[in-house]
Amino acid sequence: MKKRYIAAIVSLSLLGLAVGGYFVARFMFNRYFLEEGTRLVNLDKKGLLSTEYGAAWEDVLQGDRMSRQTDQMSGGRGTGSGVKVRVVSGTVSGEYPSLSIVRRLNEVRFYANTIEIRDRCDREIALIRTDHTRAGYDEFPKTIITALVAAEDENYWNNRLGFEFDSFMRAVWGSVKDLFVRGRISSPRGTSTITQQVAKLFLSKIDGDGRRHASHSLDRKLHELKISAALREEYRPQEILEVYLNHCVASDYGLIGVKDISEGLFGKPMNRLSDAECIYIARMVKWGRNVPDKIRRQCHIDMPRMAAALKWDAAKQKQVLDQLDRLTFTHPRQIKTDYGQLVDLANEFWLQHLAKDNGMDSASLEQMNLLDPSSLVRRKGSMTIKLTIDLPLQKELERLVNARGYGQDTTIRTDVRVGSVATDVLSGKAPVDTMRKIEVLHSAQSFSENGEGVVAQLAAGDTMVSNIRYQKESNGKYRRSCFYYTRRSMKVDGQYFSYCILDAPSGKLLAYYSRDKIGSRLAGLIRNSIPNGSSTAKPIFNALNFDLGNFNPCNKWSDECDAPAGVRWAHTVNRATGEVTYAIGGSTGNGYNVHNHGSVFEGNQYIFEHLASSNNVLGVETEYRLDRQVFNLLGGVRDEAFQTGQFLDRIGVKDRIAKLFGGGMITGVRLYKELARIVGADVDSATAYGKRVPVSDSLYSVALGTLELTLYQQAHLFNCLYGNDLIEKPAMHPSLVIESIDIGGSKTVLADIDTVRKFHPFSDIQNLRPTWLGLHKRLVSNSGDGLSTFDIAGADSGSAVPDTVFSPDILRLSAVPSNFAKSGTTDDVMRPYNVDVTSKKRTNYGLWNAVIRIDLSKFSGAASSEIHDLTIACAGECNEANTGVRDGKTLHKFLSAGLLHEAGVPVPEGFFG
Repeated sequence: MKKRYIAAIVSLSLLGLAVGGYFVARFMFNRYFLEEGTRLVNLDKKGLLSTEYGAAWEDVLQGDRMSRQTDQMSGGRGTGSGVKVRVVSGTVSGEYPSLSIVRRLNEVRFYANTIEIRDRCDREIALIRTDHTRAGYDEFPKTIITALVAAEDENYWNNRLGFEFDSFMRAVWGSVKDLFVRGRISSPRGTSTITQQVAKLFLSKIDGDGRRHASHSLDRKLHELKISAALREEYRPQEILEVYLNHCVASDYGLIGVKDISEGLFGKPMNRLSDAECIYIARMVKWGRNVPDKIRRQCHIDMPRMAAALKWDAAKQKQVLDQLDRLTFTHPRQIKTDYGQLVDLANEFWLQHLAKDNGMDSASLEQMNLLDPSSLVRRKGSMTIKLTIDLPLQKELERLVNARGYGQDTTIRTDVRVGSVATDVLSGKAPVDTMRKIEVLHSAQSFSENGEGVVAQLAAGDTMVSNIRYQKESNGKYRRSCFYYTRRSMKVDGQYFSYCILDAPSGKLLAYYSRDKIGSRLAGLIRNSIPNGSSTAKPIFNALNFDLGNFNPCNKWSDECDAPAGVRWAHTVNRATGEVTYAIGGSTGNGYNVHNHGSVFEGNQYIFEHLASSNNVLGVETEYRLDRQVFNLLGGVRDEAFQTGQFLDRIGVKDRIAKLFGGGMITGVRLYKELARIVGADVDSATAYGKRVPVSDSLYSVALGTLELTLYQQAHLFNCLYGNDLIEKPAMHPSLVIESIDIGGSKTVLADIDTVRKFHPFSDIQNLRPTWLGLHKRLVSNSGDGLSTFDIAGADSGSAVPDTVFSPDILRLSAVPSNFAKSGTTDDVMRPYNVDVTSKKRTNYGLWNAVIRIDLSKFSGAASSEIHDLTIACAGECNEANTGVRDGKTLHKFLSAGLLHEAGVPVPEGFFG
């Protein structure tokens, strides 16, 4: 009995010591951190804590940096900020963020920066949210606040310390247990108070992708406790909780803060959230992302505590939990738009403007990239970019194209590259390439790209395809490159198409539609160069011959007659085969062979009739007829080439061509190449079998469209036939795509600072009347298109006259006529979109250019008419299965016909006598 009594006394004594030790430890712990918190408050009042350290200050500084950048772009000067790191009374002040960050984060109630992309009439094209929306404490639903505190930190309102000793001890005990049980050292982890979570935000760092990361070290945890104590000393609980609700609650899709989560996940403002949605958001904080199964489960676990705080009875709890289990979510988009290619359009020319007009270097440009979620402008930017695009016309373009029947994205079985390796080998003779060596693997193998880490794993039984190529580097030394592929299913883009529409008088872009997606960098507009068929070359060669006096307006011409040896276009006609052989040109030295479509001859017709039918023989002959010895040995222009010399002078190349060619022959090919060079085309090389090869000045197939142009170059080159204006390198002029940029309250009209240089190729635009007539007939020739009402009427009577009569004495036109077009079709130069790489199938591009007169108000519904002449350029993959006959007019005429039927305006003056 006595022993039991003594044991009880000892046990109680030990328990008393333990309890006493616990209270002493808690007292000392709390006192230490309260003193440290007071120290930080005092240091902060002296301005000694950092206004740069931690994610919260980084976020604020990024906003300041964007403001300075904005100031610089609008003509002002930015100023620097920050403090030096100092050690004061043993505290490294640079390792603690200034507590004033709370006021900075809470002082702006509405801080939702956006980048707006709008059309020429201020209609919305795209909206990019660049920062989250903040709300004041009183705006948050009481249900969220009550449930959050009950489940996350039930002592929040009464805890003046900002931390809990027991919570910290549990975290330390967890680390000790890991050390002894699992044999590993781990950082202390435990349930943090709401104040600690705010402090953790202030101590976090932002990585290169814009995500917040916090160290799990004990040192960081101690810093967190000190800042928590300082926060509770300096700020009211409501102020700290406001920071938490606005900046610490996060979800997927870049959503930060309860306000944005409410609108992003549930599609409604906070004041319309249901109780179930409030509970859901209150427990989402445990994961920082939307994981429905886990969050719903946690809501069921925490419901008793939350319900007690909310004073809900059992029926109410069941109702809320039932609703919570049925919640659905929206999928918010960071870039809100239906026009991905137009977002790329705005971005490309915005960056070009910054480089060209603001002198930004490449590093600064990266921070201004609208498509990079981690760029400065995406995080903090706020501006409006007003494009030259007309949104109703854009919508009509997309509607017509989508109804055309282009083949959609599909999945094919094809060779997919899995790796490569390159080595140097020595050989006495050139090794032979090995193509498509097929091998079935007997064991698993790993593949990488030139030793840059494993990127693919093939299993036993998989098929491996290898291509081995050798490239000579020096005598006896060759570079051996082996490329490995496997057969897999791969999703591929659908049938290729690309369309753009310019305002013909100004050259501004009004609409653009292609397969491009966000991030394609305008591949279909300014990057993909393709052979142009005869859609652009034939009419320009034709117009040059009329303008330079080689043809007269009423000339007729026959493709059935030989031409004598005394002229540059000397040729013989083979009526049996339908082929014409020009004496000069041709890669074999045996002349250049040409035939019309179907190898038919069209006989003796007006020249404009041959242009309307796209006669190939005439198209090539117009090129030969421009060949001239322009300069004499002294560099002067020969009398018989005076008009050609004037042409070279008008397009700004006379002196350069004189130095380059001297008294030698300057071909029509060269004249066309110089025009194409003005719009930015690479005229000295072309793609052949995957390689760039030189384009000779004697390559007369240029008349049939072998020169490669981008769609944008094609549009502008054809547009010179409208008003005799040829814009130099249009893709380098942001003002042709962007009307204005409003940033930081400062509006920049790009036309005021972007000097657009124009050339005028033709001596007199009136000389082009026969060319216009041929192109007009090309537009309206098919009765099935129903375009007879858009035929050009007589200048006096207003009634149509026979189109086979052309008078050289016709009245001069008071305005440039509209409603004319030209198609083009290339050779089979591309693999169809839906066949694999081993297929021998080939198809061609179809092209179409047109100038049509349209009343844009018919699309927008405006009260008054808005008549524009539009230049259309079209390029697309011909595919018999999807789009029928493989020629440019069949492929694309639907667009000009559709626009004319919807909003066309007949041209009241024209060509007929």
